[in-house]
Amino acid sequence: MRNKRLLVCDLDNTLYDWVGYFVPSFNAMVDTAVSTMGCDREKLLDDLRVVHQRHHDSEHPFALLETETVKRRYAGMSLRDMAEALDPAFHAFNSMRKKTLHLNPGVREGLEMLSRAGTILVAHTESKLYGAYDRLTRLDILRHFKTVYCRERPSSVHPNPDVSMAWFRRIPMQKITELAHHQSKPDPDILLEICFKEGMLPENTAYVGDSIARDVLMAKRAGVFSIWAEYGTHHDPSLYADLVRVSHWTLDEVAREKRLNVEAKSIRPDFIASTSFNDVLAAMEVA
Repeated sequence: MRNKRLLVCDLDNTLYDWVGYFVPSFNAMVDTAVSTMGCDREKLLDDLRVVHQRHHDSEHPFALLETETVKRRYAGMSLRDMAEALDPAFHAFNSMRKKTLHLNPGVREGLEMLSRAGTILVAHTESKLYGAYDRLTRLDILRHFKTVYCRERPSSVHPNPDVSMAWFRRIPMQKITELAHHQSKPDPDILLEICFKEGMLPENTAYVGDSIARDVLMAKRAGVFSIWAEYGTHHDPSLYADLVRVSHWTLDEVAREKRLNVEAKSIRPDFIASTSFNDVLAAMEVA
């Protein structure tokens, strides 16, 4: 493994528990919005799923403002005024995020040790630019990554354009590579493109991720050493059910996922990180 000089890290559920942070935060926002507007919760969830599917993103920024329930309730109001009326809901999301967004065990120390050992670290996620950047900075690990490969930014970001522009100016775009929407796991061309841009051969690269059907399968197809972050697969079933309720996946995408899961049954990762991110150090032969 000493010839593995580049480690590509999946983010969500590999470096932090995305399900465990996002779903409680989303539910807190929805519950507060329902209380504020006096609307039907299930109808609002239906509306949110429609918005998520339209943008192909379950964490589309300010999706709440694009729902039919909100637009009917605040008809005639500007987007900025609607956002102000629902500020308690957005505040509830932010407050819950502060309580639930944490690095997985061993991640901070592991990234620091890998960096000191000379391993080139890059991040790869199917989250869009703003969500990926926000979490990496909140968790104070952006500095470890030479490059962050993420989905291209959404067309709409913030109801206040001035706030949006000020926030965007803080992003070090020299470290960011935005991938097109159609480039999705487990397409091996994504990983081969990352290797090419980082000047590294696939045989000198490792990829760590929590999904056999997406991360490990993609690495296998690209000829990259695959590390399965098994520790990142343990989620509260009730939280996952809540996530599925508002998922951006269409019926075609659900069918595609089922086919991938069938193919993944025959896939064996090259290394299993079973207990924590610290196991990745053994895979990379870093003491």
